[in-house]
Amino acid sequence: MSRDLTDKLIVITGASSGIGAATALACARAGMDVVLAARRVDKLDAVAGEVRGLGRRALAVACDVTRDADVVALFQQAMQTFGRVDVAFANAGYGQFGSVVETDLQAHRDIFETNYYGTLRTIREAVPYLRKTDEGKPRESGTPGARGAGLKHILICSSIASEIGVPKFGAYCATKAAQDSIAGAMRAELADQGIVVTSVHPVGTTTEFGDRAREFSSDKRAAERGSNTPKSLTQTAEHVADTIVRCLRRPRPEVWPSSMSRFAAAVATASPRFAAWVMRRHMRKISRG
Repeated sequence: MSRDLTDKLIVITGASSGIGAATALACARAGMDVVLAARRVDKLDAVAGEVRGLGRRALAVACDVTRDADVVALFQQAMQTFGRVDVAFANAGYGQFGSVVETDLQAHRDIFETNYYGTLRTIREAVPYLRKTDEGKPRESGTPGARGAGLKHILICSSIASEIGVPKFGAYCATKAAQDSIAGAMRAELADQGIVVTSVHPVGTTTEFGDRAREFSSDKRAAERGSNTPKSLTQTAEHVADTIVRCLRRPRPEVWPSSMSRFAAAVATASPRFAAWVMRRHMRKISRG
């Protein structure tokens, strides 16, 4: 049975651009209200304006997911404004180009602090609010959430990179694998509480991701060559967002916006020797570039 998204609330980190912003708009078109969180308040305000233009309510909250207090305040403001939290989408993150050995330890720590620990902070803060979400008791007319039972759904933006270590992108891949691992564990841990956990696995998307990856990269030569994703497999943020909305309506453990990338990941997992050969060829190619 398809779940009704009307009047439900989603909290999205990393919502100022890319997949986060596209998901906010897709959810608004599906009838949801949105809390948008990121560091860039001017961009958040612009996305919030677009959500309101679609007839839904929006709240923009300045939030750095590396700070405990920011994440605590994010969910407090969401609850104070809307009286409910139905979905939490841990989407904030960035990439960086550089070899595993030559990237300094602080850069490794920094990317884990945002991508992994930022996700963990978001989830840990969200779960108590999801547990409190109403179970179908009617609210007073005109209040948010009047349509009943909450969704109780956690989304984690992982990546196809969770399944294979890509040369010059190893630190990023490690954070995505870590996200995927905790998603799998929580899927079982929270199931009896009625909380659904879904990991989202995009391939390369046409967003600001590449620009930000170059900004944080130790290997500027690799960074200037751009994405590891072939153009034929590149997706739009809007496509990823649409698959997320479909998952909110009909929950499933994983979202793979590209069936081809899911097949490639499956082959790599089933045949490590073949995957290693492909990655060696890829490394030689980018080294020559």
